[in-house]
Amino acid sequence: MRLCFDATRFGSGLDGAIELASSRGLSAVEYSFAPFATGKAAKGLDASEKKSLREVAKLSREKGVDFACLSLDYCVDAADKKSVKQFQAMMTKLAQVGEVLGCSRIAFNLLPGDGEEWLQSAEQCLNAVGEGMEKHGAKPLLRLSTPRQFRGVSLKRWRAMEPQDWRNLVSSCPSLSLSFSPADCVWLGIDYLRVLSGVASAIDHVEAIDIEINRDLLVDSGMYGPLWWRYRIPGKGQVDWGQFIEALKLYEFSGTMSIDIDDEFVDSDQFELENALDASISKLAPLVRG
Repeated sequence: MRLCFDATRFGSGLDGAIELASSRGLSAVEYSFAPFATGKAAKGLDASEKKSLREVAKLSREKGVDFACLSLDYCVDAADKKSVKQFQAMMTKLAQVGEVLGCSRIAFNLLPGDGEEWLQSAEQCLNAVGEGMEKHGAKPLLRLSTPRQFRGVSLKRWRAMEPQDWRNLVSSCPSLSLSFSPADCVWLGIDYLRVLSGVASAIDHVEAIDIEINRDLLVDSGMYGPLWWRYRIPGKGQVDWGQFIEALKLYEFSGTMSIDIDDEFVDSDQFELENALDASISKLAPLVRG
């Protein structure tokens, strides 16, 4: 198991992400990409993009920092043909980026649905994406955290996937693996330790983000009321990281645990972000090493 972090919020680009990881003694980093144009001219990497990425790959080797995963900040609707088409094109291009950078996992979110029809649509979409990425040595990684567009949104407007959805998708999509979020298990009422027995073998990546639940608001307004939970940095919420990491070790987890600084109490200036990163590393690194 290795500790890394999502460097996107730092705004320093791929080079800066590598430098920051190296300065903290981390051997891996994660980076996210916003949705981008996928017309015919944008399907492959152009000469300028390849040159730039090769320079990043060189720095990565020099610093001993690799990319644990590249994330597409997009929630695909498997029942919508336009969404699926755009998703497939973006994932294939990021697989090409990963091929140059030596990164084999491309993460994404999936819009939850219901029933056999949704499951079949999701399976078809993800298997097609997996086939397109395979030629570039990459595989899809399903994020189990809340899609960014739904963070702060009441459950009256969306629903989350259930563990059985995770298991169904993994069993039907051979190239698919999971990016697990214990924090989301907490607000969903799922025992993040117990559920590992059925999904541990499919987990390649863990999103190290904590969660704080406002019990007074939940009791007063119910689960469909104003949002009663929020993400925090590791150690500031209700996840028992010691127990969770020990459980991962029992299941011989060998992937990466990625610190995510999506915390409304952390300002976006560099000083505050680095302090939050250092605090998270101090919390998790001894547990990962121990």
